[in-house]
Amino acid sequence: MARKKPKTSRKKGFSLRNILSVILAIIAIGLLFYPIVVNYLAGQQNVKSVQKYDNQLSTIGNSKVKQLLAQAQLYNAQLYNEYIYDASQHIAWNKPIPNYNNVLKVDSTGMMGFITIPQIKVNDIPIYHGDSETILGLGVGHVPQSSLPIGGNNTHAVLPAHSGRVNDTLFTNLDKLKNGDVFYLHVLDLTLKYKIDDIRIVAPNQVSSSSIEKGRDLVTLVTCYPTGINNKRLLVTGERVPISKVLPQEKVQRNQFGYNFWVMLGSGLLLLLGLLYLLWLLLGSRHKLYHVADRKIEEPKLSDGQLRGEFGEGFYLTDSKKLANQWLDEQAHKKNQNPDELLINVYRLKKIKNLSRWIFKDKTENWQHYILEKQGYGDEKHALVVGPVFTSDKKVMQYALKTEEAFEHLKYIKCLNKNKSKKGGGKID
Repeated sequence: MARKKPKTSRKKGFSLRNILSVILAIIAIGLLFYPIVVNYLAGQQNVKSVQKYDNQLSTIGNSKVKQLLAQAQLYNAQLYNEYIYDASQHIAWNKPIPNYNNVLKVDSTGMMGFITIPQIKVNDIPIYHGDSETILGLGVGHVPQSSLPIGGNNTHAVLPAHSGRVNDTLFTNLDKLKNGDVFYLHVLDLTLKYKIDDIRIVAPNQVSSSSIEKGRDLVTLVTCYPTGINNKRLLVTGERVPISKVLPQEKVQRNQFGYNFWVMLGSGLLLLLGLLYLLWLLLGSRHKLYHVADRKIEEPKLSDGQLRGEFGEGFYLTDSKKLANQWLDEQAHKKNQNPDELLINVYRLKKIKNLSRWIFKDKTENWQHYILEKQGYGDEKHALVVGPVFTSDKKVMQYALKTEEAFEHLKYIKCLNKNKSKKGGGKID
């Protein structure tokens, strides 16, 4: 039978499909980690803003800080009196506040303090004057018609912030909070602690109507709800409690299984699978070799092999299970045997660097010349010849052990029949 002429063109090391796959994989990984990276950068920017705020407080001195606090207290007192009057007259409170931006003004940034919510890992996010879109793009805002966040009886500060943003978490996890949780405000040299006692979902036009309650010190945190739809507003209200009072909920993490956790867990699992796959490539089936015989051969010899093949005389193996089964069928047909009577012996070839060898990685001209003209004749110096199968269009490799020395590097693993369900003896690793 005439041999099929092989393709002599060399396969490219990287196909277009492989390159595109790598690019798409890199893009996918980048998209997964983008929110984590940008949130980290936003957190670093918040840290810098808070440090700048604290440094500015140190620069202006205690007397100036006390003056700013007194102005803010006077502002809140005036606000409360006006609010009470309008409420008594059944007038909706929604007045512009004169000189609003000059109260609690430490520097030109408009930052009046920062907020910490330990249960959802909100760490030192700046609070700015106003609630415009520009302000909310920077951090937490402050509704001008509400009390300034300095505490005190008859005050109710309203602090809005975005949620669901890719580049900054802000109040994204505000819905995870529960009654009894706490948050902290840091304004001037004050640290104020608030215990959450009311969580509500309201219409957008109801946010500014959070009322001042006589004798109470309240702060309401506001964000859009639900995330992505944003047709409602989530209001989380806390009442001031002493700093010294430690609550059990303070050490509870409400969002411990958030986005970052799942991305890192998924990435860790993928990395583990990747490492296992590499180990499989190094130690697994790709390095297992298959030989067809009519018996189990735990200690093969040159005489046990095919007398003559494409690489001349030798003991022939392949790294392809499919090809091994093809060899089995061909041998059964040639000898008029039942395929179930034949076996596939599985081996592992080790430390071949110590062997004299000739390895054809592709269907090169030298490989073609070796098969078509020499067929291994006159090749007494190589103990091992490796190369593609002549009759296969695909890059299926075959191994020919040509000397007894080569068998010292061949380790028996197991023995299988055609359907691979029956295993013979020997060590299976």
